[in-house]
Amino acid sequence: MAHARLILSSNLMAYLEPMTVAHRSETVEMLASRAKTGAQRTTDPAFRFQLIAEIANFTELRRRLGCARAELLVGLVADRVARVLPTASVAVLGRTQIASGFRDGDRAAVDRNIVAIEKAFEQAFILDDQQVTIRLTFGAAAAPAANLDEVALIEEAENALAEARTAYHTVTHAVAPRSTLDVLQVARDLDQAIDRDELVLHYQPKVHVRHQEIRSAEALVRWHHPERGLVMPNDFISVAEECMLIDRMTLWTIRRAIEDQRTLAARGHDLRLFINIAGQLLADSAFVRAA
Repeated sequence: MAHARLILSSNLMAYLEPMTVAHRSETVEMLASRAKTGAQRTTDPAFRFQLIAEIANFTELRRRLGCARAELLVGLVADRVARVLPTASVAVLGRTQIASGFRDGDRAAVDRNIVAIEKAFEQAFILDDQQVTIRLTFGAAAAPAANLDEVALIEEAENALAEARTAYHTVTHAVAPRSTLDVLQVARDLDQAIDRDELVLHYQPKVHVRHQEIRSAEALVRWHHPERGLVMPNDFISVAEECMLIDRMTLWTIRRAIEDQRTLAARGHDLRLFINIAGQLLADSAFVRAA
């Protein structure tokens, strides 16, 4: 899902129109009907994959290369995997692990990608005029893209890697999609949460390295559920998008960020605040007018 970013400056005067009666009359039953209809669409065969690769011979290479040089290896692994999988996301998890996320219409795509990575790593790296061969252990998870539980996807990839270490071969776990009932319950609870002001913004500061000052911050929405406690975005953002609640939630975020910015300004903190906006909303004329 593409996202845009809204910037709020302290000298920006923002006006938000009241939500129309038609917009606010969106009932839970209508939301549930939309979610159920979406869940019944089975024509999209897309799968989401999470792959974790670990340097299996890291200890051996550290003895050979020394600690300082060994710390460079995970960066080399990430760079090569990114070249093999140019459309995938690749991130370093630690000194020995990288993670890659991607989607494909074919369930077997994860196996093909792992084979491609293994083939690429048959070629040794050159580090300080030394040939360095890196062996990787893979753990992966695959799930249908619809009703995806992203936390479960990551956790299953981690579990698969733990198994792969002792099995000495790649392990892939399948992740079942969240049930329609789960999605509908989250949608109902979120619909009420917006009205009950259960959402909260956490701000991630952006530090100006040269001046060692906080110049801006990014607004990150969280949900204080009365029974489940603090709910993270991975558990409700996709539901908000699927069940047509993302516009209301984003408008709430904008309003709260403006209020928080005024409070900060009154206390002498002149900060720019960044707000993430789903790309689909920029084409929604009703949302644009309201925002």
